[in-house]
Amino acid sequence: MLNKLRKNLSNSIGWSTKRRLVILESDDWGSIRTRSKADYDSMLAKKIAVDRSNFTRYDSLESNDDLERLFETLYKYKDFRGSCAVFTPMCVVANPNFESVRESNFNEYHYESFTETCNRYPNHDRVHELWLNGIKNKTFIPQFHGREHLNVKRWMDGLKARDKGLHIMFEHQSIGASYFDNKQITEHLAAFSPKKKEDITYYSSVINQGLFLFEELCGYKASYFVASNSPEPKITEKDLKENGIEYLTRYKLQKYPLGDGKFENEFNWLGKINKLGQIIITRNCGFEPSDNSKSDWVDSCLADIKNAFYWNKPAVVSTHRVNYVSGIVEKNGVSGIIELSKLLKRIIKIWPDVEFITSNELGDLIKESKNA
Repeated sequence: MLNKLRKNLSNSIGWSTKRRLVILESDDWGSIRTRSKADYDSMLAKKIAVDRSNFTRYDSLESNDDLERLFETLYKYKDFRGSCAVFTPMCVVANPNFESVRESNFNEYHYESFTETCNRYPNHDRVHELWLNGIKNKTFIPQFHGREHLNVKRWMDGLKARDKGLHIMFEHQSIGASYFDNKQITEHLAAFSPKKKEDITYYSSVINQGLFLFEELCGYKASYFVASNSPEPKITEKDLKENGIEYLTRYKLQKYPLGDGKFENEFNWLGKINKLGQIIITRNCGFEPSDNSKSDWVDSCLADIKNAFYWNKPAVVSTHRVNYVSGIVEKNGVSGIIELSKLLKRIIKIWPDVEFITSNELGDLIKESKNA
């Protein structure tokens, strides 16, 4: 009951539209996580708790097969205009270069393009080509999630401090687990979460390099940004704006990190405009079938969409890559696609006037209405 009240209050404010808009936002594409099933088994045997989270249990760099299966499903379901269902994948464009970091004796950080990472993985030789095909066919329109899904300074500090859990993962070219032998591993996934205030200045280069590489890989400038794992400092909005980012995902109650354990709070809503003219987009639906915390993610997501439409809000669905990849457990990627297919089929049946659009298209609609 409390959750239902919270959803109603959340959807009651902000930008509204009578159109039945569904936006499928999917984080983490391009990033490594657990490298392979063999690495998973080995890390588990070494007391890395990769079994505690669906992300470390199932998530891995997307393969040729994963993308082909996803695109086939999205293309199958059309809205009343004839447009197919479309993902807005929030992508990272680089990953740590483990060999170069090791050669520096953990004193220097080096990264590689996600395409270079793909070259070292089996069944990944066409991943970048498939990204481009998805863009061309309007089923997969990447936006920016960061340079890499990694807090470089925290990760490097942890490696230098001989954090054993981090070093075991390093040997397996994997990231993301939180516990080793029931002891907490250095947090390292929140790319823009500063430990100290002075760490924030480093993020300018991460944003500049990441967005430059994004344009090289995708053929266009990103206009939308979602930080990986936890919010970025508010001051970084200026760097994002200068690099072409017009739209930002925000929690309704956002805790912006200041470093040194301090935060500043801000209340947000769909369509809010910040001081730099960037438009805020908020998510209001969830679809995470790899997470067993709910027995029926299809029904749950449909209820979220119904509530959004009741309040004349677009349905912005958060659905992570982990639900659709099969590199660790093949059944995971297959079952995720089956559930996605069920969801899309029922959306079209319940709301025949539905429109599938991307996150940046939603941003454009909000901007046009504000200008008008």
